[in-house]
Amino acid sequence: MVGVALVNALLFGVYGFFMDIQMANPADEPTLMQIYLAGTGSGIVNSLISCPMELSKIRLQNQQGPTGGSGTFYKGPMDCFKQTYRQGGIRACYRGLWATILRETSYGPYFLSYEIFCRALTPEGQRTQDLSSGRLVVAGGFAGIAGWLSTYPTDVIKTRIQAQHDSTPKSQQFRGVWHCTVHMYREEGMRVFFRGINATVIRAFPCNAATFLVYSLCMRALLPSQEALA
Repeated sequence: MVGVALVNALLFGVYGFFMDIQMANPADEPTLMQIYLAGTGSGIVNSLISCPMELSKIRLQNQQGPTGGSGTFYKGPMDCFKQTYRQGGIRACYRGLWATILRETSYGPYFLSYEIFCRALTPEGQRTQDLSSGRLVVAGGFAGIAGWLSTYPTDVIKTRIQAQHDSTPKSQQFRGVWHCTVHMYREEGMRVFFRGINATVIRAFPCNAATFLVYSLCMRALLPSQEALA
């Protein structure tokens, strides 16, 4: 829960920063390309925080220790992080970083599709910043789906890489994103890269609808005289 708050705070903050450095006049309407680049950049920066956090989450959910077997091996997120660090240093905590970066580039399509939906739902003569809560929910929900669909296979690959422990023999470890991709395809076919996508899409709508709605309303309350969202 704390991780989600931290990741979203960083994400939207960095997104705003990248928008600011692209626009000469903040009052101008940003282009779709500017929005896409800002979203992609924020996702890449976000990877530095989300990678070790998601590694801990995946290992906690699997609850499988380095020696194998089931049961409770980690006491919590910090215990998982500490044990991972002791075993392989900071490099072990960032296992799957490149796969995470590829997955987080989905924030380009995420912010882009949100803007497209907002503009499409804005009545003629009005501003996107004045959209009703209902329309913000629709735009945010479908943006979440679009974002996940854009890079979903890389999330599956990332999960496979991060689920491996550093104690696993080197000959059995994935050497990188491409090696993992080839191995998964040969062993399980193309369908493996879309495993769990239905549940993800169903979750994406309410989760991201709430995210954008709360963000937009908070920005309107905090900055009533400025545009709430670039």
